[in-house]
Amino acid sequence: MRGIYSVAILNLKLTAARTMKDEKGFYYPHNLDFRGCAYSMDSYFNHLGSDLCRGILEFAVGHPLGKSGLRCLKIHLTNLYGGGVDKYSYDGRREITKNHIDDIFDSAD
Repeated sequence: MRGIYSVAILNLKLTAARTMKDEKGFYYPHNLDFRGCAYSMDSYFNHLGSDLCRGILEFAVGHPLGKSGLRCLKIHLTNLYGGGVDKYSYDGRREITKNHIDDIFDSAD
């Protein structure tokens, strides 16, 4: 029964994505709780959802990462690798990303 529910939720997410794919941009309305935490009102397709939902989203207006953003991205990519490399220095982690950049781009294709 759980499998049927998962497929139904997946279909709802993909339907929402297909509906919005040709929009120039859109906004997610949010609710705030008593602590000030923001929660998206769309419960199926939002930036707080599953990897699938977050992976499909694209910013309407992009901004360059800049030097600091690229540095943080390289460190984060190495942290995702696992195997204890998250214990390396920041410079060591950036070097690992630099050495595996072809593999990283290959995995994105």
